[in-house]
Amino acid sequence: MIVTFEDACWTSDDHQWKKSLFEVLVLLAMREQHSILANSTLMLPWCQSHIPFHADYFRTRLASSQNRANSIAVTVSPTGHNTVVGEPPWCTTALAAQDLVNSPLRVVLENDVFDRMFVEATLPSFSQWCAKGWISPAMGGGAAMANDIATSLANNVSKWRTFYLFDSDRLHPSELTGGWSPPGGDSCQGHIFEIACTNLPPRRWHRLRRRSIENYLPEAVLTALKPATSSTLFGHSVGSMAHFYNVKNGLRGDGVSPPNAAQAIRAARSQGFWNSLSPQEVSALEGGFGRQVSREFQNVPPTHAWSADILTEMDALAEALQDAI
Repeated sequence: MIVTFEDACWTSDDHQWKKSLFEVLVLLAMREQHSILANSTLMLPWCQSHIPFHADYFRTRLASSQNRANSIAVTVSPTGHNTVVGEPPWCTTALAAQDLVNSPLRVVLENDVFDRMFVEATLPSFSQWCAKGWISPAMGGGAAMANDIATSLANNVSKWRTFYLFDSDRLHPSELTGGWSPPGGDSCQGHIFEIACTNLPPRRWHRLRRRSIENYLPEAVLTALKPATSSTLFGHSVGSMAHFYNVKNGLRGDGVSPPNAAQAIRAARSQGFWNSLSPQEVSALEGGFGRQVSREFQNVPPTHAWSADILTEMDALAEALQDAI
């Protein structure tokens, strides 16, 4: 957040105001994720007089603050609202600003164990932000995420201070295009979440570009589990369609091979790609890597060199999280 202090903050003689102003400044000293904007010629003498041990610290904070365009703007004022009212930018008293400053960004994941492993493996700063208390990961799998999004939308603060991350659940790259919807008789949970998120503030959610978190597991990690399946999946014949492969359950899980009449609509979503491979390749990809394959994120080396497309996606996610924090 960007926390701006009005000039009147430093000239009010009201005892309760000074107390609440002191308290919010102490919180800001602990919550360094927020930027601080203020008139330094007024703020620093106030700090020197009331919290001298923090005067130099806030001089540095003022000098290093960034005014990020997509962050929440909060103005602290003696005449501000006693509660958070309406949409940001918000103008509140120092007392009302304390909860905003002290609350971490709530990041809702489909699975707060395996999805967290994925994010920590691909975005190292995520672990640091969690350790500092800037982010609070939460579980929101299945229908729970759609319900969580609806709950956040009903609260002005929650919908700005919550971030959603979920799989795309797409089976073909063409399904990432705008306006796509799953065919009748099939479902796509990622699409459901995406539609629910359209009423959230911009940049408060991220749909993965690949089918699921498992599609981000490195070749070396999967090779250790099933060499033949991994060799085929990352081979020239499959190419970028590996991003939409059912890593857990394989082609059998999508009703592609062996053909499953009950899953004909789902199988058709891959637009015949998997059946265009050689019989040997199809056979190698039938079984997948198992339902517990997500655990393999804990075996990704910290020094792993991620591909350019993953780095680009994770950089965008990091930017959005920094804005939301």
